[in-house]
Amino acid sequence: MEVKQETQSLVTVIVPLYNTERYIAETIESVINQTYQNWEMIIVDDCSTDSSRDIAKEYVTKDSRIKSVESEVNFGGPARPRNMGIDSAKGEYIAFLDADDVWKNNKLERQLAFLEKNNLSFTSCDCILINDKSDEIHLSPLSKLYNKFARKKTICDVIKNNFIVTSSVLIRKDLLKNFNEDKKYIAVEDFDMWLHVLANHQNTYKYQEEKLVRYRLLDGSASNRKNVFEQELKANIVLANFVFEHSAFQVCYLKRMAARFLVNFFKQNIFK
Repeated sequence: MEVKQETQSLVTVIVPLYNTERYIAETIESVINQTYQNWEMIIVDDCSTDSSRDIAKEYVTKDSRIKSVESEVNFGGPARPRNMGIDSAKGEYIAFLDADDVWKNNKLERQLAFLEKNNLSFTSCDCILINDKSDEIHLSPLSKLYNKFARKKTICDVIKNNFIVTSSVLIRKDLLKNFNEDKKYIAVEDFDMWLHVLANHQNTYKYQEEKLVRYRLLDGSASNRKNVFEQELKANIVLANFVFEHSAFQVCYLKRMAARFLVNFFKQNIFK
């Protein structure tokens, strides 16, 4: 299903940038090569110390749809750069893209068609995991089993396991507020955002099964136990604050804790 030309909406693509000189050109090219061409890209540099900013500026001179914004000080995470992008965005829709991830060339076209077909205001899609060399990362047997049976429909499903990859999101701009810039929310500010968006039941969301994004995992992040522990701790802080504000979702949080217990049990006793 193609998006009709006369109803095309402007999509603002927001790219937070920090020291990704190895990948940023491929990331930008994946937007330029989209089959859907009514977009603007806002690249927000968070005081890069490598050649990332210079590479981005080269594209700015070549394509008037690409704009570069520079932060005066390094924030240390993507929240403030994303907020700066949102503040500058002119599009009816916002798409986020991390500076080391890559879109398939029909990503925007397929997602806009999906929104239109299902009368949605918010969607995210499936992804292919890749490493620093752009090779596909194959999931463990436990992860494959979980993905086969996991529901990806409601806010309760997001609470139990955040499946929304930010580089896969397409959302109406008027649904967004600023990402939480509290330092303790770094790396989970997106989780916090999607919870608050979905808590408003008027915001219609549906998960798109298509793999339209190549999502990069760097520095062994998927298997780094310290990193996984820190992320889980931060996610629980986000959830504790959210459930305090929205007590109706306490049962969902308890289901998350039960699911975590079962996953750890299987890891230790079956999938060693």
